[in-house]
Amino acid sequence: MSEKKLTFLITIHQRSISGKDERSFTCEAESGETIALACARAGFFLPTPCGGQGRCKKCKVQLLEGHVSGGTLLGDMPDNEGWICACRARPASDITISCLSCGELGINEVLAEKTENRFLPSGAGIKRAGVAVDIGTTTVSAKLIDLETLLTLETISELNDQWVYGADIMSRISAAKKGETEKLFMLINRQIEKILTAFRELRDIHTVERLSVSGNTVMLHLFLNVDPSGMGAKPFTPAFLEEKVLQGKTISLSVEQVLVLPSIAAFIGGDITAGLAALDITNIPGPSLLVDIGTNGEMALVKDGNIYCCSTAAGPAFEGAEISCGAGGIKGAISGVRFAENDETTAFSITTIGNVPPVGICGSGLIDAVAMMLRKGVIDEAGYMAAPEKKFILAPGISISQRDIRQFQLAKSAIFSGIRILCKTCGLHTKDIHNVFIAGGLGFFINKHNAVTAGIFPKEFLETISVSGNLSLRGAEECLTDSGFLEKCKHIISRCSVIDLATDSSFTDEFSENMFFH
Repeated sequence: MSEKKLTFLITIHQRSISGKDERSFTCEAESGETIALACARAGFFLPTPCGGQGRCKKCKVQLLEGHVSGGTLLGDMPDNEGWICACRARPASDITISCLSCGELGINEVLAEKTENRFLPSGAGIKRAGVAVDIGTTTVSAKLIDLETLLTLETISELNDQWVYGADIMSRISAAKKGETEKLFMLINRQIEKILTAFRELRDIHTVERLSVSGNTVMLHLFLNVDPSGMGAKPFTPAFLEEKVLQGKTISLSVEQVLVLPSIAAFIGGDITAGLAALDITNIPGPSLLVDIGTNGEMALVKDGNIYCCSTAAGPAFEGAEISCGAGGIKGAISGVRFAENDETTAFSITTIGNVPPVGICGSGLIDAVAMMLRKGVIDEAGYMAAPEKKFILAPGISISQRDIRQFQLAKSAIFSGIRILCKTCGLHTKDIHNVFIAGGLGFFINKHNAVTAGIFPKEFLETISVSGNLSLRGAEECLTDSGFLEKCKHIISRCSVIDLATDSSFTDEFSENMFFH
């Protein structure tokens, strides 16, 4: 008879910025399990973009009762006021903790409003249903499709529940190397099933016939409970790249059939395949470029029917991680910063997602802020912030630090340098590119003028940029509505050549040069 695992009860009081309790939850932690992971298993999420290294301090909670154990790193054990890092501290008894409700904490809720279709009232049943899903490292988005009318009925977007293991792809791979693949799979599997259930209840659906899934290569591995560790070091070998078709019950999903879209390479995933196919990019006249900006900057340049791809390690700065007051695309995230061009002061206004009080700054807001700081002379060409306090305040409690600017420079240089190398490979100048499509998390809110000012894209792109939204999700949707879409994806892949920037002798020089703001 197996011995029962020792568990401890965690009571979480979630409170507003005003200090009032909003709601409380309880969950159990297995012996040796961190507070953050125990909470995540129970469906309560704390932001842990550093992947449990105790570095970002965004998961700090206050220990009110009980005891915790940890190592020697700062945050493992409570300070004088009881603050600990939930990603490091482990319950040593039943504990009670308190945390702030600041938009990114707590039960993962729907982030985007439902898409009400004017031809079919909300609550009306449909006979044949399909669901398209894009699994991003930061965000999971889904659409409910009527397979008879081919209409989109509802759209849901949530933070990826796997975020508890870190904000970027490499943190998920690192967790998998430590034997956490099964737990990562269970988190995303539970989240997809929750979305399926929500759609069924919204439209009185008995059965979801088909589920089409797009995403980067690592996310697709974890969705299928396949260890992605082979992509963690050279030669970066994925367990599979081809499409997968299986019954939903084989991965415990309440859907009849699951189709996973094919990937191009370890870091050029099904999201890029789906985006290129959705654009039908090989049939667009003139050289065309797709840039998908997330924790990795994946891009593909098309010339004369041939597709040249690369991936740059942009890091999670554009998705809110590694930024002191950064946030994902959540309600309350500052998504835009505006100022008067003719005003000699640095007066400005902000907009937030959901038009609610600000709780942090997301990628598009960061781009706007950096562009504004450059125009107003708050930072110079080298990114140096002249202000003595080395902070630029956007809202009460929300500011941009000198370190944030450096993180931004690393990210923007990676994108800009990748574009330059692709152009050089194809024998093109940036001015020769006719169409530039921007996809990914920034594809909804990005201001192209500010993106050029901030040095993410060359100035020659200003008239050619199209902000294209979530092309990965659009591709997954077309997979449900177009019987020839999968063959189009395979054709796209057959035309692709992957450029390894790590072995390109000029990439380091490009990267160093493009750290500057020009």
